[in-house]
This record gives sequence, structure tokens and C-alpha cells, in this order.
Amino acid sequence: MLHFHLRRGGVGSVMHRQAASLALTQDPPELAFVVGAAAEGRSPAPVFVVPGLDYDSFTGADAADLEAGARRLAAGIEDALSRAFPGGCDLLHVHNPLLRKNARLLGALGILQSRGHALLVQEHDFAEDYRPDVYDSAWPYPEACDYATINSRDRDSLVAAGLDPGHVHLLPNPIADDGAFSPRGGFAMEAAKGRRTVLYPVRAIRRKNLGEALLLSLFLPEGAELAVTLPPTSEGDRPSYQAWKAFAAKEGLPVRFGAGEGATLPELFATSFAVVTTSVKEGFGYSYLDPLMRGIPVLGREIPHIARDFRENGIGFPGLYPAIPVPVTAAEREDTRAAADARLARFREAFRPAFGPDGEARLEALLEALPRRFEGELLDFGALDQQTQASVLARLKGDGGFAAELVGLNPFLGRLFTRAPSAEEALLGREAVVRSYSDRRCGELLSAAYGRALRREARGRVDKAVLLERYLRPAAFFLSAS
Repeated sequence: MLHFHLRRGGVGSVMHRQAASLALTQDPPELAFVVGAAAEGRSPAPVFVVPGLDYDSFTGADAADLEAGARRLAAGIEDALSRAFPGGCDLLHVHNPLLRKNARLLGALGILQSRGHALLVQEHDFAEDYRPDVYDSAWPYPEACDYATINSRDRDSLVAAGLDPGHVHLLPNPIADDGAFSPRGGFAMEAAKGRRTVLYPVRAIRRKNLGEALLLSLFLPEGAELAVTLPPTSEGDRPSYQAWKAFAAKEGLPVRFGAGEGATLPELFATSFAVVTTSVKEGFGYSYLDPLMRGIPVLGREIPHIARDFRENGIGFPGLYPAIPVPVTAAEREDTRAAADARLARFREAFRPAFGPDGEARLEALLEALPRRFEGELLDFGALDQQTQASVLARLKGDGGFAAELVGLNPFLGRLFTRAPSAEEALLGREAVVRSYSDRRCGELLSAAYGRALRREARGRVDKAVLLERYLRPAAFFLSAS
């Protein structure tokens, strides 16, 4: 398994879970991790570090340097593989290489393929999903190899963009079962047990839509608090987080930030009567399934493609809503449109190479449709930019009439924290998660994907323009996440 790093959380944690899952299969493979940076602590597989594989800041200003860097990186990876497997490596399972977190990686993978290495490319997130900052226009995506995704929307998108459906595998992330199942009752019952916290178990990057979590805190029961676990680590996300912290303090919102810096996640779950999620973009949805495994109700925003996969596996979340329509002022609407125009300029610059010299009109038609998201008298709060969200929140705090109007438009806000599933409902939800996302089940799926990839029968290439058209749609345009 190859990835940029093995740091805590994210893909590194998934790799650990996948290794544990593979160990439960009938014929477990010999496994090694090849990464750019390793984390402290125990690893389920030997770790080989290739320093040039970690995140980089290469700007792509010099194509010759980029190609030379790709050759050096390929050589470094091959050296690590020879140390990991003296008899030869059968398959490279590469995690998230399509994100331009390392400008040389796609070029290095092409070199490795030309030297006979088989690839399984597993993508957890797509730059085409409104992430121009990590879009790679310098290289084609790997061809004639198997791919894998963690949700069916992404799988369908790769197939639509030109890949053989028999070689695009759906590999959901394994869900850990630590046996900590304790169904929660209503707030009054849980408060008597010391559970007065609604937990947002998240590293608060922009796509987690923290402003909407603050909006929900206005509807908490008396004496309850919202706890956000971790701050962001990236420089790009820190200003947004700090601004929301300052706003919450100024407005006196019942919100505690950094709750996970002095406590473990199991400890926080144990003191919570519910979990909230307001994220607008997720690849898989740990924040939905982990609480369900513990019997804790999940409240907040539904992400359509994630909810679809859950429903197909018999898992329901009655505490989720699709949107929060809010009335905006003329000034707020003007600010929103200005923010949208700024994003369109970034998209145009980053994504133009995918359409080629004759695709200008095709790209413009795609981008011109996006601002339709912000037409009409009511706008979805989660889609607004941070400045406009803060303006709406300030009006809510200072105007009881506006708050009543908002509840009239969104009745679920008035009852969001009042209903808890019965113990029987909670147990059925937990059993449904185990059926579809257990270590054993996910290990079997991954083993089958390895077998298919090793046959080297995949053909086809990703049409990058088609892939962009699959993701850049008005309903998925969230200024809060970009």
C-alpha cells in the first residue's frame, strides 16, 4: 500500500483498518506500507519511508524539473519495494494519487507501470469535486489499471468517464467494533447521567461546514453544549476555524472547541447524548456510522450520495435533513454572488487544461450554470460563504422574529434534539452496519479487488473533462467548502 504519509487520521487510519481486514481473509497477502512519512506507534505492516513521496509544494513552473522529479521518485519507490519484497512486489495499491498533494507522483506511477508494476488506484477524494487547489493538470490519470472508490457515486463517475465497470471496485472503509454499544435516550434522561454534550467528532476543516454547526447550537436544549473535537492542521483552514471560534465567543454560543485535544474519542462519545454532522462533502461517512455502532443518535445534514449507499445497505438516519433554506438580505445576496464569482475564476484557471484548446465553450457552459445555486428568495445555509453565514447567524441571535421565521421554514430545527431512537432501533442500526462494513466483509471485498487487478485485464482511460462534468453541478456547489 502506497500513500503520501501515515499520519494520524484520514487515509492512514483506513490503511491500518484495511490491513486488519486482510488478515481475516482466507489467504492474506504479504503486505508493506510505502509512505512519505511515518507516524509514531505500532503498524500492522512493515513501513518503508520514501521522503520524496510526502506532500510537496512544487508549482510545476518547470516541466523538465517535474519529469526529473518523477524519475527520482519512481526510483525511490522501487528501492523501497525491493527492500520490502526481495522476491518482487505483485501489486501496488496506491491511495489518493489523483489529488495533487505530490506533483511528481502521477508521473512516477506512469514510470512504474512502464516497468511492469501492476496498480490498483484507490481514490478517497476527487479534486474534481470543487477542489481546484489539488487538481493535477500536468499528468494523465493512470491508464490500463484497476481503480477503486469508497462510494458508489465516485464509482459511477469513473465508469462514465471511460473506465470498464468490471475494473472499478467499490471498497467501503471498514468500521471498527469496540463493543461500546450503549443506546441513548432523550436529553433529560441522558443529562441525568451527565451526558449534556452534542459531539461534532471532526477536524474542523472548511468542508465540515462549522458555521452550520453553530446554527444548530442555537436550538440545543437548555444546559446542553456543542463540542467540536479538533482544530485543523492545514494553514489554509486555520483562519476560518479561528474566525468561527471568535464569533462563537462574541455571540456567547454554547460551543466548546478543541474537545478532543484533552480526551480520547471513546471518552467523548461516552459523555455525549447525540452526535451532529454538518459536513457538506464526504467520501465515506465515518461520522455517521461510528456513533451508530455505539447507539448514539446522529443529527444534522444529509449528504445525498452517502445516504444512498447507506439506504441500500439497510441503514437509515431519521435525524438528518437535506438543507436549511434561509431568507437572505440584499447585501447578503450580493456578497454571496461575489464569493461565487471568485470561486468560478479559480475553477476556470485550474480546470481549463482538462478541456483542451477546443473545449473553452464546454467549460464556460459548465461554470455559468453553477451560480444558479444562489438564485431565488431562499438559499441553503450550508451553501453560503463564511461571511454570509456569520451575517445570518448574527441576525438569528439578535432577532427573535427572524429565528421564529427560520423555524417556520425548517420545522425540524425545533425538534432536532428531542427524539432519540428506541433501544431496538439502535440495535438494528448497529447490526446493519456490521453486516455491510465489518472488517471481515471489507477484507473479502479488498481481496477480490486484488485478485482482479493482478490479472491485468483493465483497459481504458479517464476522460478528465467528463469527470469534471460529473462533479461540477449546481446542487453540489458549496461556498462554505471552497
